Amino acid sequence: MPTTPPFSVAIADKVAHIVLNRPDKMNSMNRAFWKELPEIVNDISDNAKARVIVISSTGKHFSAGMDLSLFAQDPALNGAHAGDAQIENEAFRHLVIALQDAFTALDKARMPVIAAIQGGCIGGAVDMTSACDMRYCTADAFFKSRKSTSV
Repeated sequence: MPTTPPFSVAIADKVAHIVLNRPDKMNSMNRAFWKELPEIVNDISDNAKARVIVISSTGKHFSAGMDLSLFAQDPALNGAHAGDAQIENEAFRHLVIALQDAFTALDKARMPVIAAIQGGCIGGAVDMTSACDMRYCTADAFFKSRKSTSV
């Protein structure tokens, strides 16, 4: 089954525009997102392809955060190494480092990174926009970092 690429990228007049491109999935962060975002940002930064990076999205919401199917597919989280805690723990550590690398790339970019946010910015998307240098929001933008629970 073909999947929609998580991003479209355009560079014009020294402005790199990275667009989250999965509106049918509320721009949730799937496995390809975590792999491609640092590659795109590092390429722009390391090769001085732009003077600024703008991150925006398509659809009603900026992003719903992490695509939960990522956890079902990852051996570190789905019990594929059941019974060997050391292997599970090390696999989980590598997964967390890989996920963090995506946002670290935004933080370390040589040029300013601006997030243009509309609608919902939820879960991991809050973390992503926090790694940006500036955030601009539409009047309907809202942020929710996680589900709150009462005790």
